[in-house]
Order: sequence, then C-alpha cells, then structure tokens
Amino acid sequence: MKLKVDLHVHTKYSHDGFMGVSEVARGAKEAGLDAVAVTDHNTCEAVSDAVRAGKRAGVLVIPGIEVNSKHGDILGLGVTEVIEHGMSAKDTVSKIHALGGVAVAAHPYSLVFHPSGVRGEVKSAGFDAIEVFNSRTYFSNGMAFRVAKSRGIPMVASSDAHLVGEIGNSYSVVDCACDVSSILDEVRAGRTEVVCGLTGIGSIMGWYWQRFRRVFR
Repeated sequence: MKLKVDLHVHTKYSHDGFMGVSEVARGAKEAGLDAVAVTDHNTCEAVSDAVRAGKRAGVLVIPGIEVNSKHGDILGLGVTEVIEHGMSAKDTVSKIHALGGVAVAAHPYSLVFHPSGVRGEVKSAGFDAIEVFNSRTYFSNGMAFRVAKSRGIPMVASSDAHLVGEIGNSYSVVDCACDVSSILDEVRAGRTEVVCGLTGIGSIMGWYWQRFRRVFR
C-alpha cells in the first residue's frame, strides 16, 4: 500500500520545538499522513510517548533523532538511543548504522534557516538517503536533489515541522506495509517518491517569535 510519511518532525523536547507528542500524532493524522518520524535534536526523550500517542491517533510513529554532528545535522531514523553529538559526519553515520538505523543528510546545503547542513560531507559520509526537499529550506533544495540524482543516493522529502501546522508540508511516499522496518527498508532501497511544499514565511516568523519568547520569559 502507498504510504505518506513525514520523516523529520520535532516535538517540544527539541530546544526549538513547540509541539507535544499528542499534537504531533493528531497533526500527522489530520494532514493525511500514514506515518511520521519524531526526530528531536540530540534526544530520544519523546519517542516512547510519541509511539503511544500515534497508536491512539491511528498514525505510525517512527522513532528517530536529529544529531548535530561536527559537520552538520543528520537524521537517524529507527534509532531509540541517544547518539553523541559533535562527532564527525562519518562517525555519526556509522553509529546510526550500528544501531540499525537509517542515516539521512538533513537539509544538507542550507545556509539560511538551517546553517548546519552537512554540505561537504554529503558525498563521503555513507548516507543512506539525502533530504532533497525540506519545507523550511527555501534556496538549496535544488542542490540536494542534483547531488542525490547524480550519485544515485536515495531521496526523501520532509517538513522539518516545529509547529503543528507545518506537519506534512512535504513528505515521502513509499509502497509497503505500514510498519517501521518496511518503511525504512524502502528508504534504504531508494523506492521513494517525494512530494514537496514549502512552509510559509509567516509560520517561520511565528516560530522565531516563540523562540524569542522562550528565551526571555
């Protein structure tokens, strides 16, 4: 069956996220998704609660993490264990693989809203897939797509949602059973379609405002 899957979403357990796990699950369901990956920055604290919330909402939650490596941000899909941040991209990818996960280069060429793209390491670190479209990356998705296509690296698209209205703005489509291992196998094999849409600038400005309030309240 064809599944709509958003592989990059943050909860309030990320330093810059503002959604509870129930909001993520309900938001994914309302967006018409079949599955959503919870990928908080350098923590898996939300994962177990998010999986339970997903079951209640009728949407599959894929465990994950976004690791801030020395060379940029890397998604570890299927990972339930915290991975040390600050390692090289190659060592981070190796650790994700050792834990049975899928390593995805997140917004690799972004210099605007995500200045922590892996850029120079994309071609050498051993990534399983490249995030060729990130809804919050306005100017560099094309470069990610071209690199993935030229090197035959599997492609995914995701929202990188930090607010509930952003969930599902971009997503990947896979044709398989609705379980974590089947979805990740499809990503590894490159059997994905990407559906792309940008998050509005108003939402991003609202997110910056919430971050400002969090720091100074």
